[in-house]
Amino acid sequence: MTQDCEIESASDNHYVAFCDILGFASRVCNKFESTHDAYMELANKWSQQEISDSVSVSMFSDSIILSCPDLPPLISAIRMLWFHALFQDFMIRGAVVKGRHWEKSTGRNLFVVSEALIRAVKIEQMVGVPAVVIADDIEIEDELWGYFRFPTEGISSPINAELLYFRDRVLINPFNTMWGVSAANRARQLMEASPNHKDKYLWFLALHEAVYNEELLMPPDVSARLLEKGSLIKMDSQPG
Repeated sequence: MTQDCEIESASDNHYVAFCDILGFASRVCNKFESTHDAYMELANKWSQQEISDSVSVSMFSDSIILSCPDLPPLISAIRMLWFHALFQDFMIRGAVVKGRHWEKSTGRNLFVVSEALIRAVKIEQMVGVPAVVIADDIEIEDELWGYFRFPTEGISSPINAELLYFRDRVLINPFNTMWGVSAANRARQLMEASPNHKDKYLWFLALHEAVYNEELLMPPDVSARLLEKGSLIKMDSQPG
């Protein structure tokens, strides 16, 4: 007989993300079989990922809840989620919040009491674009922005950054070097299939263009601080 495994965690300072798969309900109602297959593929790929043991993940239909006592592992997990979601023509919207959180897993049962989750759901509903944003009251270490030297050879570009700052939002970078320009092509195809949501896809395409044009996608105070540290070099400061 298999013994139930009981896991309990509680924290006054837990990071919790609530993510929603955009357009999922409509796809389920109109194309159940193909949507089910895509969802199962997402779930299977996700379960094969080497995600930090500190990250807890729960998927309920189009709702995905992630929690972690530390921010960097949670961001990495959400970037993996973006990677596999785009493969299945899914885009996600969500929010990351820091706050009081308690959860207990007993066998097949999961119990959650979370102030952070309630706040994350409220913020997610206000995001309005395919992005997972970071709540304004979360303190972010400079390392999560990456250290960029433009246009010196061999130094990372925004595509490798964990976080991006775009149109007054701090958000988790949905792109990576493996996707390349195909992420934009996928967004254009989705826009053609769902013209009623054109504005959302245009926002995503504008973000993609900014990333691949290597724009400086970090808050002004962060870039000023990194300039002072010598970790960032302005484009116009380069010789020649």
